[in-house]
Amino acid sequence: MSKYIKTGETTDYSLFVIPKHQRDENEGNVKGIVKSIKEVGVISAISVTPSIEYEGKYEVYDGQHVITASKRLGLPVVYNVFKDVSKRAMVLVNNKSRNWKLDDYLKWGVTDDIADYCFLDKVYKEEKIPLTALIMMYGGFYANKSFKELNWKSLTVERGNNILRYVKDFEKTYNIKQSRYARFIWGLGAVVDTGKYDHERMMMQLSKCSRLLTKQANPKGYTENIQDVYNYGLSNKVQFTQK
Repeated sequence: MSKYIKTGETTDYSLFVIPKHQRDENEGNVKGIVKSIKEVGVISAISVTPSIEYEGKYEVYDGQHVITASKRLGLPVVYNVFKDVSKRAMVLVNNKSRNWKLDDYLKWGVTDDIADYCFLDKVYKEEKIPLTALIMMYGGFYANKSFKELNWKSLTVERGNNILRYVKDFEKTYNIKQSRYARFIWGLGAVVDTGKYDHERMMMQLSKCSRLLTKQANPKGYTENIQDVYNYGLSNKVQFTQK
């Protein structure tokens, strides 16, 4: 069923409320919209739903940058009003937008006080590791889709903590900067998941040949590279991946 109510047009910008869940405003996006409006005018409407918290106002779930751009130009905002738009529906709408990043969905989850997202946000802020890598580390597998749907779970906390410890050891002891790359962490995760990885052995091997742990094009390349270093000069070779 259609949830559409009406279309309006106004220069009363205070009519609109930006929910706390929304991504932070991006100045580059605003400038781009200002430029577009100057060239072709206002040719599309924003999407809003009646606010429950603020009577008589509308919550914006698609188009917050358009409001700022229109305000700067002193032009009216065209808006479509839809009823009964749930937070989940807002997520699904924004999930179709390439402008939304994983950080924006993390913010949404934290604002909604979802425990797994609050946990990941703390690690993310403390460790500065790519979010897509943390999702894999603490979720057990690549799960960006479920993360964007606010269904992600931190199922493998111990695994994630171990991988994080290994990464920090590589970086601190041998200055292996690529150890914080998402692709490296995915490759390392595949190694750890075999159950054959001995971190003490790996650190000892790196003391002999850390130069051999090099940048790779993809996670599989890093898994193979880690395997090569792990086995360098030893007879008791361990296989983490099929070449």
